[in-house]
This record gives sequence, C-alpha cells and structure tokens, in this order.
Amino acid sequence: MPFQSIEFLSRVFESFGDPLVVYNKDYQILRVNQALLNLYQYDSQVLLGRRCYEVFHQRSVPCPECHIKEVFHRGLPQVRAKLITLPDGRQHHFEINSYPVKNGQGETIQVLEHGRDITARRHVEQTLAHRTQELQKTQSQMEMLFEVSRQVGATDSLKDLLDSLQAVTQKIVPDADFLCFILTAGGHKFLTLEGCSPRLGEPLRAALKKLERAGLLSDFVRYLDHLPDPQLLTSASGSNPPAFIQVISKDYASWFGLPISPQEHGLGYFFLGARDPREFSQTDLHFFQALVAQIAGHLRALVLHEEEIQYLRQQVAEKTSHGEIIGQSKKMQDVYELIDLVSSSDATVLITGENGTGKEMVAQAIHQQSHRRRGPFVVANCSAYSPTLLESELFGHEKGAFTGAIRRKKGRMERAHGGTLFLDEIGDISAATQILLLRFLQDHTFERVGGEESIEADVRVLAATNKDLYGEVESGRFRNDLYYRLNVITIHLPPLRERKEDIPLLAQHFLKKFSAKEGRKVAKFSSNAMQALMDYEWPGNVRQLENAVSHAVILTQGEVIRRRHLPRFLKEASDVSASPSLSDNERRLILRVLTEANWNKHDAARRLQVSRSTLYSKMRRYGLEKPK
Repeated sequence: MPFQSIEFLSRVFESFGDPLVVYNKDYQILRVNQALLNLYQYDSQVLLGRRCYEVFHQRSVPCPECHIKEVFHRGLPQVRAKLITLPDGRQHHFEINSYPVKNGQGETIQVLEHGRDITARRHVEQTLAHRTQELQKTQSQMEMLFEVSRQVGATDSLKDLLDSLQAVTQKIVPDADFLCFILTAGGHKFLTLEGCSPRLGEPLRAALKKLERAGLLSDFVRYLDHLPDPQLLTSASGSNPPAFIQVISKDYASWFGLPISPQEHGLGYFFLGARDPREFSQTDLHFFQALVAQIAGHLRALVLHEEEIQYLRQQVAEKTSHGEIIGQSKKMQDVYELIDLVSSSDATVLITGENGTGKEMVAQAIHQQSHRRRGPFVVANCSAYSPTLLESELFGHEKGAFTGAIRRKKGRMERAHGGTLFLDEIGDISAATQILLLRFLQDHTFERVGGEESIEADVRVLAATNKDLYGEVESGRFRNDLYYRLNVITIHLPPLRERKEDIPLLAQHFLKKFSAKEGRKVAKFSSNAMQALMDYEWPGNVRQLENAVSHAVILTQGEVIRRRHLPRFLKEASDVSASPSLSDNERRLILRVLTEANWNKHDAARRLQVSRSTLYSKMRRYGLEKPK
C-alpha cells in the first residue's frame, strides 16, 4: 500500500469519532484512537501492549465468551451490545462491532473493534416500548372499567360490590391489601362489614384497631365526613399526610388513597397498600380515580340498604339471643343486660345456676365483650381434680415440687395473663386452695407449688357454681371472705323449666345446628313432638335439650321430627302425662307469658309462636283475663 494511503488511513483512524482499538492474537492492544482514550480517560502508553481483559475487565485470564477469540477463530465479523461503566460512574450502552484484519493468505492476524454509543437510541426504544405498553394497559383498563361498572350496577349487596373491587385491585396491583373504609349514612362512625372475605375484612379490621388505639378514629371520621381536602395521596408524593393516614400506611412500603365522595359528600376512603416497594403508574392511579367516581353513587345506595339490614338483624338478635346464648324470655333478657353491664369492668363475677344452664357460655360472652377479648380465655373445672392436683393446675409447679414433677409447669392462672380465668364448680375447691385463691384475688400474686418467687398475673376471674354457695359458707365448708371476694356481682341462670317459652327457640336453634352437622334437611318439629318438649321438666336443662334434639335429628328420615324420634325419657314422660296435666301446663305457660308481656296479646303470641287467634281461643278455653 502506498505510503500516502497508509498515512491517510492512520489519520482517519485517529480522527474517527467513535472508539477504535486493534488487538493481536494474544489479546494485546496494538493501537487505540483518541476517542477511546477520551472515553476511558487513559494515556495511550498505559494501554498499548497490555491485554484487553486486564485493562477493561480487571481479569488475569481471558473472558469465558471472548468475542475477539471468536473472530480470530472464525474469521468473521461479530456484533454485540454491551453496558459499559465509565470512570465517572456513568453507564452507557455500546454496540461493539469486531472485524477481522487479514493478510494476503486470508489469515486473521488482527481484530479491529469499533464501539458505537447507542445509549440515546436505547432510551428512545425503551420510552417507545413503555408508551406502547401504557397505551395497551390503558385500553385494557378502559375495557375493565366498563365491565366493572356493569357488574357493580348489577350488585344488590355491599359485600358483592366490595368483592368485585377486591378482584379488580388484585388484577391491577397483585399482592396488595385493599382497605375500603365506609361511613354509615349518618357519617358518625364506620360501617361494620359483615361476611366479607378474610382477604378483604382482616386488613380493614386491623387498620381500624390501629386507629382506635392511636385515638385517631374520630379524626378520620370527621375528615371523611367534611372532606376538607379531597385529594389523591400516595407514598411517592412526598407530602405530609394526615396522622390517621400515617397510621394506616405504616406497614406498607408503597400505597395510595383517595376519598369516596358522591356529590361532594364524604362516604368513605379507598386505600391500597403494598408491602414491597413499587411505583404506581399514573395510568393505574387514573384508573382507580375513575373507578371510585363511577361506583360512588351506587355504593351510597348499598350503604343505606346495608344499614337497614344490620339494624333489623340487631333488633332480632337483641330479642332472641346474646352471642351463643339463646332465649327471649324476660329472665334471659335480664341475664343479657347483666352481661352487658359487667363486661365493661374487671370485677369478679359469680355465675350461678343448675348444671346445663350455660354458665360457661355466659363467662365466654363476658370475656368476648370485655377489653380483654384479645387475651386468653382459660377454663378450670375445679371438680375434676383432687385438691393437690387442682393447686398445681391453677398455680403451676416447680420442677421437683412433688413426685412426678419432672419439669416446671405454668398453671392456668399464669396462662390466663392478660385475659380471663373461668373457675367452674368453684364450690368444690378445698380449704387450702381457697386460701391461695383468696390471696390472688386480693393482690393478684401467687407462687407456683414448690416455688418461692411471687408471680404477678393480670387476670380477671369469673367463677361458677351449681351449689348454694352461701349455704356452703354457713355450714363452714366455704370461706366467707372468699365468698364475698367472688360474689361482687352475681348472674343467676334460670333452669329451663322456669323459662319454657324459650324451648321452641332453643329447639329450632339446635335443629338447625345438627341438621347442618349431619348433612340433613330436617326443617321442623311436629306439634306433638314440640308439645313433648314443652311438657318435660328438663332436669339437665339446655344441655339435655340439645342432646335430645341431636338424638331426634339422627333418627328422623324425613323433614319433620315426630314424637317417635324423641329419646325414650321424653316419650315415656308424654305417655304418663294425663290430658288434664297437659292442660294445666299449657294454662300455666300461657298465663306466665301473658304476665311477662304485660298482657300484650300480640307480643305473647309471638313469644309462644302461635297465631293471635289461637291465643285468644286458648285464653277463652282456660278463662284467662287481664287482672283489673
């Protein structure tokens, strides 16, 4: 090649705007141009003669997939994309073209690499791909918004609407918690959502508890009711959200929330929280804003409907039951009232009544309504243990305290810390245990059996007995000081024979329970079967009635329980009873119910579960008239 041509090519090499470098077969750098030196901020003397993997990759051996080696081996050009970190820390995308330089015999003797900075092109490509994806997502979300609006408009319950929203949020933002705070129509408190899925209900209940503990629940209600600043808030906005939003969002790395406000009236708050850091796109935020605006009016209508349903349910429940306790008689209404009153305090309660009347259920109801409901509810049956074992069961024991005590054991008193201890059959405890229990009730401390350390336990004690405990005190079998410690408040459960008007309600409750358990469709009792239940005195009380209904459900083959399906003791009692005694029982029952209903015949007929015309006929038959 003429000298002028070589000089020309050399000038072209040096002045070329992109980085150029020449290698030999030993990966040594033979030549570089100024563009490469500028890029890496190197001096040519530092690079020339050194191997590429030492300079550019800080390695002592060639790279596993070396393109230079491939070009020498195949004699063909290679192209690849590479992300290069520059000395100042910036990262640039380069397209590297490797060309073989051959001699006259066609052998590759050198490799020329040309690097082209494609960072700007990459950014354009990525932006274009992102915009395309956003457009596709927007189209998909518009279709989804239309479909959701159609589904929501067809829902006739708040639960179905919220389930639909839950499904939508999971499609768009997977693994996020959806919290929908909804105010009552009056705007004074949050609506209790019944029957929602755990995925929907549990995070909401947890958030409301946090707000309640922080004393911010009322602030949140006022904020939504008046909507001073109804704006979208996000974890990425950098603004300082209200204190209640800070409490709700504390456990979420990323979140956003917006008010639900039909016709500028605060109805609730839509909140979505993700526990992992993520960025909510503007497309997602706009979608949820449009969705919330679209459903707000229908949501308000369903809230009014839900409140009406909950009010009616509450009215029915208040009249016929208290949690798991069933009964609508005057005596049971008095029991319910006492449960409500004592639940708000930590006072010791003595629950009295015959076996089978439901004393443990009353204790559970008190615990569940009290501030200790998140703590344990521990039961100790005092009649089930010998005096020595009972002391160990209640207070625990140390290792080696007695034969067989091979390890330390916590007693029920210690396990009930922060909650409630229910002492069933308290009248059966020994004198020694009475002293220990008295001391605990006085200062809430005790020692384990065989131990010397005083242990403090924050425990509320509820006790129950089927005995005349005052009679036990007078006979000297029960300490009077312990009696007065236990008997701060007494709740007496009447035997079933004293509230026979509750038998139909209880029987129907147990019928429904055991029909579901046995997979049967038993719907009701025949009139003769119900009469047999009403005539019996039930010495075993509610527990005996429950077992009798269970027996009947198992034996019946149809949808109606008849007298022949009842246990033998009921059939025999019915056979022995003569018709005059049945009439007497019926007359006494009607008279008692009329008296408790203040002679309101409509109310009495409802309690007896008969029509008013039937009640009038029975009253004429038995000569029952309101006292003047």
